[in-house]
Amino acid sequence: MTIFEAIRSSQLVQTPSAAMLPTRRHHHRAAHYLVPLLLTAMLLHMPSSTIAFLTTGSQSQAAHRYPSSLQNAYRDESSFPLNNGNDQQQTWPSTSSSPQQNDDVPQLSKFKSRPPKIHPDSGGRITLVGSGPGSPSLLTLAAHSLITDPSNLLIVDRLVSAEIRTLMDEAGVNYKIANKTPGCQMAAQDEIFEWCKEGLRNGKHVVRLKIGDPFVFGRGGEEVLQFRQFGVEPTVIPGVSAAFSAPLLASIPVTHRGISNQVVMCTGYGKNNTSPDLIQYHPEQTVVFLMAVGRLRKLCDSLIHQAGYPPQTPVGIVERAGCPEQRTVVGTMESIADLAERYNVRPPSTIVVGEVVNVLLTEEDFVEVVKIKVEQGGLLESDGVVDSEERGGMIVKSGHHGLIV
Repeated sequence: MTIFEAIRSSQLVQTPSAAMLPTRRHHHRAAHYLVPLLLTAMLLHMPSSTIAFLTTGSQSQAAHRYPSSLQNAYRDESSFPLNNGNDQQQTWPSTSSSPQQNDDVPQLSKFKSRPPKIHPDSGGRITLVGSGPGSPSLLTLAAHSLITDPSNLLIVDRLVSAEIRTLMDEAGVNYKIANKTPGCQMAAQDEIFEWCKEGLRNGKHVVRLKIGDPFVFGRGGEEVLQFRQFGVEPTVIPGVSAAFSAPLLASIPVTHRGISNQVVMCTGYGKNNTSPDLIQYHPEQTVVFLMAVGRLRKLCDSLIHQAGYPPQTPVGIVERAGCPEQRTVVGTMESIADLAERYNVRPPSTIVVGEVVNVLLTEEDFVEVVKIKVEQGGLLESDGVVDSEERGGMIVKSGHHGLIV
């Protein structure tokens, strides 16, 4: 007998007679019994893998969708014993290398639950903090409180502004600066993890201070996963991201009705220093590049020849946004690399691509105008404003606290 025959012959389903007309109560009772039986019938005709996917919840869903290699996507957790000061041995994961990743599959967290905020053995804890674009006045109240507390141990990114470091010096805070220079990022990241682990072992409140917002191309998520391997769940304090604040401080709106109705954020460096996929041109689109000034010439060439950007697309570079020495260099897709080289533009810089670059800036904002001989790759200085028919670029110098004057 099939399941359908069993349902038909059971007392749960009866053909209504003239003496018993169906009521809403009867319909509800029938549905109460029929739905589970019908679902059972469906499951009996499904492949076993599909049944497992439907019945075992989110954990089996992930296992069904992704290969088993995800279970080993992280590093080999070799560990070594540490003494926490009371003769009790504890184990901490090694930080000799960054997490292993499988290029062919997405990376999922291996943790079934979050560890405690405070380490149960040492009492140490970690807070991941964004310092904003650079000005101390743009720190959040929470960030200001944490970085001026002398009892905290601060692990600071190299590009955190001198003004914020001065604030920490005046408060008598103990901090270490991570020397993340191009070409040695992985070694520097391992050093950061060692410092954080040492602070946790000593029962300190470790404040990991990053520029901008930790989760916007700041490896914040990667650091959270590493801190979980240390046995603690970090508290995260958002920061003002340079992706939006830097253009704003340079009088460049990232959106403007009739000019740009979409914004795309990109990084200049992908995994293992690779170049991320190009964003195809759209006339009403703004593209903001972070950490890309080091390969600006290659980026612009690729955007023109591979992504369809017109050579005259406006480009602005905001250097050291929010700091007294903020500069804004404005050019076109074909001239901006020469301008950046001439004026020695350095990180931290935010690159803005799109027609919004020219929406609010006026001739009075510019203190110097440069004409570019693009064909010859040379530079010629001139006084006055560049003719609208000529290829050229302009540079804006900042006033007090990075505001354009």
